[in-house]
Amino acid sequence: MNETNNPNKKMTSVMIGLEIHVYLNTKSKLFCSCSTDIINAEPNSVTCPVCLAHPGSKPVLNAKAVEHAIKVGLALNCKINNNFFFSRKTYFYPDMSANYQITQYEVPVAENGFIKLGEKKVRIRRAHLELDPAALIHPQGLGKSNYSLIDYNRSGFPLLEIVTEPDFSSPLEARGFLNQLETILSYLNVLMPNMTMKADCNISINGGNRVEIKNVSGFQAAEKALAFELARQKQQEKVGNKIEQCTRLFNADTGQTVEARKKETEEDYGYIFDPDLVKVFLNNKQIEKIRNEMPELPQQKIQRFVSEYNLNEYESNVLCNNFDLSKLFEELMQKKVDAKITSNLLTRELLSILNHDSLKLNQVKIKINDLQELILLIKNGKVSDKNVKQSLINYISGDNTPPKEYLEKNGLLIKEIDLESIINNVLEKNNNAVLDYKKGNNKVINFLAGLVMRETKGSARIEEVLEKLKQKISE
Repeated sequence: MNETNNPNKKMTSVMIGLEIHVYLNTKSKLFCSCSTDIINAEPNSVTCPVCLAHPGSKPVLNAKAVEHAIKVGLALNCKINNNFFFSRKTYFYPDMSANYQITQYEVPVAENGFIKLGEKKVRIRRAHLELDPAALIHPQGLGKSNYSLIDYNRSGFPLLEIVTEPDFSSPLEARGFLNQLETILSYLNVLMPNMTMKADCNISINGGNRVEIKNVSGFQAAEKALAFELARQKQQEKVGNKIEQCTRLFNADTGQTVEARKKETEEDYGYIFDPDLVKVFLNNKQIEKIRNEMPELPQQKIQRFVSEYNLNEYESNVLCNNFDLSKLFEELMQKKVDAKITSNLLTRELLSILNHDSLKLNQVKIKINDLQELILLIKNGKVSDKNVKQSLINYISGDNTPPKEYLEKNGLLIKEIDLESIINNVLEKNNNAVLDYKKGNNKVINFLAGLVMRETKGSARIEEVLEKLKQKISE
């Protein structure tokens, strides 16, 4: 009997919540003037008494980080608190020289928001500021070294932690949320370059204890970590074992989670008000000023693309749910090219190639003029769909030759050809296939069209080839 039709089959109730750590795009750290540009810096060279937690050093709050946090809160439909303060979260770990983390506990910058994920409303519990610990370096790999090194250059980086309610019912849904959140943050321009968003993934089944998977980097990894943990918990429950509350780590190489420690409770951290930092007071004017300076967000842009460029809802969604793609589309629109052709080229061909090569748009070099030339060739019927894709593959994953130059050099542009003679020749040599088609085997037409396209080196339009083949066979 199919499980879905089995009335005795117990359905698994799944609850997933996320805690996402976002590096905010500021020039200096959260509580000191040390630079956040550490890419080429020697270890422990971009530090000061504050981010090293020397006795007597005093933190001073970065105003730009607060502004970014308010922007994110507004974009997530949160309530912005007019006054908030910072606390000390006490724990002992080598990457935390003060033995406490400056964070927000009782009153965050923003709380009680939501994001629409399709028809579903995902609730945002809070968004709060905190500093990042130092980086632990394991010279021979995690779990393989008998010692670790500490680099304090990253210590004090501004983090915004966004905490959701446990509103996700599947790992795929959680990944969809992370993708949408990253898009919103990209539109706001608050993401620190070259820093990856990380997520703590919390999951429980059938009302049982919650398991936290700590510091998962990347959205695909988050989905895989949750999928493994979901399967593990189901198996444990199946054999009668109780799921214990604990913290686990995800191994991206094996695709498995492993237990790190039993889960602490909030009381274990001993939160106290940080006496070195004053309370922050915001008036409504300040908040409204930031609201009025907010950029256009994805949902607003989707509607504008539909009305301004006459795109359908689906095309507009695909374009606008990728910040770099929507930006590229608008840059091309400034060149007065055809919106429909441009949308098809970007959402179908370009994204297909990028996904195949596991690339993001900001990782490849694309010149607007190169795409403009290709769009004009498509509009004027000078290139087939097959060769459009081939020219883009070479442009992105090959030797980066501009598409038009590639097509000209390889003789792939549609030119005046005696298509009728080529079709007659193909039909003459494949009489059995013609008879099969006349008997009702419609798939044969694709075989014949393939032979014609090969003879034309892909320079003919497939739609025209199919139409002419059908006409000739029916004569």
